[in-house]
Amino acid sequence: MSLTSKQEKFIQALVAGKSQRQAYKEAYNAAKMKDETIDTRACELLKNSKVKARYNELLEEHKNKALYTREEAVNDLIWIKEKSKEDILKNGIRQANSTTYINSIKELSTLNDLYPDKKNKADDTKEKDIAKVLKEAFEDI
Repeated sequence: MSLTSKQEKFIQALVAGKSQRQAYKEAYNAAKMKDETIDTRACELLKNSKVKARYNELLEEHKNKALYTREEAVNDLIWIKEKSKEDILKNGIRQANSTTYINSIKELSTLNDLYPDKKNKADDTKEKDIAKVLKEAFEDI
């Protein structure tokens, strides 16, 4: 795949999270262009089959790296949890090993979305408040 250096710079900026307009401004001399013109040219550039193919290739690479990073984080946390557990069994509970053990469990739970989100907690609180009001109301009857 043979892209120009400017096309590659445009793609790299897009993959880094920049907008099409920002990426185009970084890669090309667009100082005298209107934003509408930049937007049109950036859109047309991304429609180019070679440019689009390279963009998709880089996105896939980044996706795989992100999955690898998450997997590695989970594996490391499991390792830390197990080592802390071994230390607790061998040497007894101490602040350092118990804190490490508990924190690794919390992080693993967070990574695996085991904690309910804050919105659900707020809803639960509202339901408890409503139940409390209803209970008090029925006690008076």
